[in-house]
Amino acid sequence: MNPRLLRTDRSGLTLIELVLTLTIIGLAGSLVSGAIATGLRAWQSGLRSGREELVARIVLERIATQLRAAINSPATKDGADAVAFDAAEDRLRFVTLTASGLAPAQVSYALRSDGGGPHLVFREYPWPDKDFFGEGHPRREESIPEVTGFSVKLVKRTAADDKRKTDPGTTGLSRVNDLSGASTAEWSPRDRELPASVAVEIAVSAQGQKEPRLYQVTVPIPTQGERR
Repeated sequence: MNPRLLRTDRSGLTLIELVLTLTIIGLAGSLVSGAIATGLRAWQSGLRSGREELVARIVLERIATQLRAAINSPATKDGADAVAFDAAEDRLRFVTLTASGLAPAQVSYALRSDGGGPHLVFREYPWPDKDFFGEGHPRREESIPEVTGFSVKLVKRTAADDKRKTDPGTTGLSRVNDLSGASTAEWSPRDRELPASVAVEIAVSAQGQKEPRLYQVTVPIPTQGERR
């Protein structure tokens, strides 16, 4: 029998060709999955950044709105006459008109650490209160875990401020580079008048972010006469 008649037609892949094909497919899959993972991380980062700025805008706009409606209410501090307005390194408390404008309320913003790290806590108290500078019993409380830093700077009102009309305008939100300590610029509740302006700075921490981002707003406080 002729050996040539025993040959068959081989149309399949050889072992080498199969290995090369699988290698190429694996490399292509790695490139595609890497591109998808990179895009997913960028998308998640954008979501975190957007949420962070949204939280900062909501918190600072609410504080600014309440500060513009702050009321010069009398209070007592250590037995002496004072104004119901208080600020320290990590807190801010004052009396303001509510959204309806019918009744005033005492509001406070303070940094707290309750085992889970520092976070901002908002409280609302009924007004008038016999002890403005005491603890009191809030009728509403809200925790804002994204805000992990809080700092206040006050500017004392001068005679020039009383002569010049303050335009409350629209307070803009701005990013800042460092969280400086609070400074009252020699203002004291015993001045028995509200400060000329208040600068509030907050640090907002997004999930998966190494360092918090800082935002600041400066709010001029009009006098009672300027509101008319």
